[in-house]
Amino acid sequence: DFQTWQLAMYCRKAKLKLTMKSILEEYKCGKVRLVTMLEESDDPVVKTVKPSIKTGRKWKVAEAIDEAKECLRLKEVIGQTQTDRKGLGSSSVKWWSKTEGKEKRDMVIEEVRQREDVRRIQKAVQQPQQGQWTNWDSAMQRSLTWKDIWQMAPLRIRFLIRSVYDLLPSNANLVRWGKKDDPTCPLCHGRQTTEHVLSSCKVALSQGRYTWRHNRVLQELASVISTAKGQSNPPSPSFTIFTTEGGARKWCWRSNTASNQRKGLLDGCDDWEVSADLPEWDEHPEVIRRTTLKPDIVIHSPSTQQVIMVELTVPYESRMEQAHTYKKEKYLDLT
Repeated sequence: DFQTWQLAMYCRKAKLKLTMKSILEEYKCGKVRLVTMLEESDDPVVKTVKPSIKTGRKWKVAEAIDEAKECLRLKEVIGQTQTDRKGLGSSSVKWWSKTEGKEKRDMVIEEVRQREDVRRIQKAVQQPQQGQWTNWDSAMQRSLTWKDIWQMAPLRIRFLIRSVYDLLPSNANLVRWGKKDDPTCPLCHGRQTTEHVLSSCKVALSQGRYTWRHNRVLQELASVISTAKGQSNPPSPSFTIFTTEGGARKWCWRSNTASNQRKGLLDGCDDWEVSADLPEWDEHPEVIRRTTLKPDIVIHSPSTQQVIMVELTVPYESRMEQAHTYKKEKYLDLT
């Protein structure tokens, strides 16, 4: 589908963001930039004469600029808002009434870009199959740079794009495209969709196919944690004792070094032991083996008796909240 591939390549708010730019969007932004520069010209003749810029029949640059300016004024009336899980005041906002010159021109151009992106998302919402990613609220956006694209194999890039937009040749899609008559899965005889193939087939689960994928991710995660434990900051003294000449008096001075350092979860201890629920890794400590729990990764400090448990789940994007709740309920008795 041509519209789906346009969304995949150019949408800046898609879950899989590519670094490509739309020629149509750049054309519109170029026209907007030209008109705004002429309107803000220092030449009084150019400034008073309204420029006539030729565009297509469906899109008018003057209307686009007026709509962008109205949206910017409306945003200033509404005030600063935050989206997703960002806290209030976590980002700075430029207001339309407090900017001049090039800043105003850049704000208008950026607003035109955002309106183009909104149109793409509206098209995605209208596609119940290829636009399922619009409902993946818990999934983080992945941005591929040109370096990432050049280093990836072409088949891997195609798989990434097709899996996000449900364009893989599953039996359900082949039936929809008129290439096949039977949409059932050859393993479990259920309806074979992209979600079914990647995470829902019971036979594939019993054969360990999903476990293999889970363990590969767990292996990488455990290796990163094992490397990070050696880079943690050791515990620093909270005070230093000074003795005067003769040893008669002492002063306690609290060090500011610890407060200036960036605190991490592994800071404060230098004897962390990492174990993972993998055959090639060490067993979990005795305090964990006594329970019925079986965490994926356990980070244990014998000196401070601290235990950090890590659970990993690799669900389909539409079931991330459900998988998170399931994992969290395992440890309700510990709270």
